Amino acid sequence: MGTLRFNEEGVGIVLYSVTGKFDGRELSLTGEPQTQIEGYTFGRLTAIATVSARGTLEGEWETEVGSAGTVILFRHDRPEAGAALDGSKPDQLHTARHHFDAIEIDREQLIALAEEIQQDFTDRQVVVTVVARTEQSRFLPDFKALSFNEERAEIAKLYVQERGPRGLDRIVSVEFGPHVNVAMTQGADEAWVLGMLEKLKGYVRPYERSYATNFKRLGFGINQVLAVGTIVALPGIATLLDRAILAVAVIALMAAVVKLHNHYLPFAAIYLRAKPQGLASRIAPTLLSWLIAVTAGVAATLIAAYLQGSLGLPR
Repeated sequence: MGTLRFNEEGVGIVLYSVTGKFDGRELSLTGEPQTQIEGYTFGRLTAIATVSARGTLEGEWETEVGSAGTVILFRHDRPEAGAALDGSKPDQLHTARHHFDAIEIDREQLIALAEEIQQDFTDRQVVVTVVARTEQSRFLPDFKALSFNEERAEIAKLYVQERGPRGLDRIVSVEFGPHVNVAMTQGADEAWVLGMLEKLKGYVRPYERSYATNFKRLGFGINQVLAVGTIVALPGIATLLDRAILAVAVIALMAAVVKLHNHYLPFAAIYLRAKPQGLASRIAPTLLSWLIAVTAGVAATLIAAYLQGSLGLPR
């Protein structure tokens, strides 16, 4: 509810008492004229505007007497508290990043994460992007109403940017995909940047999955174990040919481990519907990962033992 000052051609300023509602995507206004001028009639005003890709509100207005026009509303920035009045900006921009392990997340959990981010942003909406057969980007309210035919997405991104209290933009970006799962925060306030990143880490941590390709606490995975084991075993093999056979066999096993994990255990499992529930669904990926790793380790050990003659099998 408020007052609209309307510049009517040939008359001057006409006051309207307006009421309206905004659902995050569409703004609708209705207004009753308060100005009375003899010889002129001012009709009831209605206006509808929607959020554009640039963050402005754009639409049309009309009155009962037939006048009409275009509506364009945009933010008029004012100096924020603490901002320099001489136009100077802070000389330090802080950026923080965190890389996650393998991720398993569904649509509702992705929406909940986006809503958690939105709480820190009042003037801009979080943009949600998913890549399945095509790439689609929607503001968060529109994404909530969107339905997908695909069961899973290859990539999911969350992004929002708005002007911060010290004159520089604040940015939050989260991306889940086949090669990287990463969160990034940026702004002039170091405490906000680090605090927001910790908030994201705490929220995403329950969706991380531990695979044998990466022992997070130790900083290495099964392929590094295979490589070190090969180096240890090589001096015990007599001929150069047998050493070459072991090296090639282990390289092939390492490639097989990576290929099997990429096929059956993607780095980012993004469900556009509800993901499978139950204990079996939660532990199956980890068990499969360790089964692949143990199989590769046993195979490499048997090959090395055979080439060293420890198995007693004929050559």
